[in-house]
Amino acid sequence: MIVKDKPGSTEKKASTRKKPSRVVNSARTTERAEANEDKRQAKVLETVLSEVTAQPETEHLEEDVSVACPYCDEAFEVHLTSEQDGQSIYQDCQVCSRSMSLHIQVEDGELQVEANRS
Repeated sequence: MIVKDKPGSTEKKASTRKKPSRVVNSARTTERAEANEDKRQAKVLETVLSEVTAQPETEHLEEDVSVACPYCDEAFEVHLTSEQDGQSIYQDCQVCSRSMSLHIQVEDGELQVEANRS
C-alpha cells in the first residue's frame, strides 16, 4: 500500500540527504584558521631567523699597515686583512725583538691596528 501525504498534514518526510551541521562547519573553519595562522607564524619566524643569521656584506681589505713598537718606538710594516677584524695577534718587533700584542679592527672601511706591550 502507498501512503500519500494528506493535504494539511503536518508530517514531514525524512530527507535522505544529510545537511552539514553547523558544528562540523565551525570546526573546519577553525582548523583552516589555525592552519593559516601556523603558516603565517612559520613565515615570520623564517624571516626573523634569516635576518638574524645573515652576515653583513663587508668589503675585503688587505694591506700593509705601519705599526710603532710600544717598546722601542720604531715603525715596521704588518700585513693585515679584514678577516682579522676584532682579533688580537702576538708578534715580535722586527727591530728590538720584544713581544707585543696587535689588536686589529676595521672601522669605516679602513684597517686599524693598536700595538700594546704583552
